[in-house]
Amino acid sequence: MLRSRILTAAVGLPAIVLAIVLGPGPYSIFLTIVSGGCAIELALLLSPGLRRPLSVAAVIWAVLLATRFLSPLQDAPDLLITVPLVIVLLLLLPLGARRQTFAAWAWSIAGAFYAGWLMGYWGGLYLLPSGPTLVMLGLLTTFAYDTSAYFSGRAFGRHKLAPSLSGAKTWEGVIGGLCGALVICWVMYLLLARLMGPFPFGVQVTPVIAVVVSAAAQAGDLVESALKRTIDVKDAGTVLPGHGGMLDRFDSVLFTGAVLYYVSLWLTA
Repeated sequence: MLRSRILTAAVGLPAIVLAIVLGPGPYSIFLTIVSGGCAIELALLLSPGLRRPLSVAAVIWAVLLATRFLSPLQDAPDLLITVPLVIVLLLLLPLGARRQTFAAWAWSIAGAFYAGWLMGYWGGLYLLPSGPTLVMLGLLTTFAYDTSAYFSGRAFGRHKLAPSLSGAKTWEGVIGGLCGALVICWVMYLLLARLMGPFPFGVQVTPVIAVVVSAAAQAGDLVESALKRTIDVKDAGTVLPGHGGMLDRFDSVLFTGAVLYYVSLWLTA
């Protein structure tokens, strides 16, 4: 499992970095793949009886929301919510008054917003001043937290963080993850200014960003753990060897993008 995890990261991480560097087009493809993959997994996990038209609509809606900042509809967010909402409601009509009708509708909306709306903030972050640098900083810090928490938790974990949600997460993992995030943030501070232009944060703010991103990453991870605990599954999917599904790898990313976006707006206002 460890070898598969390392191999997946060795292939996936350079691909993500390349998408960021190449510009909005390739970067939008990255957002599409992640949001679409997460939406598909949510549809299959949370409502396996979800009717196919609703599943397809939820996935398309998630992709549209995830790429909203980088699409021609970036100035019409209400349109991206209203039109798909009406379509999903209309798709309920053939189902009639069956017991699962409301549940199917609710899961389609929840999946689209969870996987799509939250992922979309990475597009908004990309368009801010020093946007590619911000995205690189946010993603690498999130991945560093996740990876460091995983290994430190396995090596030293004794005190459970949230046993009702996940038996594997420990406070030792949280501390190790925070240390990893701080190290990567400092490395990014030293390197990204030379490689990608002005760094968006000063020397005093950079470690604060690492702490904020770490807290958001852990919150996102716990939310997905709660969802999986609800339906009693270990992984959301199997598409990423060693990690599980898209949602297992990017659950923390869904939260850190939104948090970093608003923190960046506040700090640069």
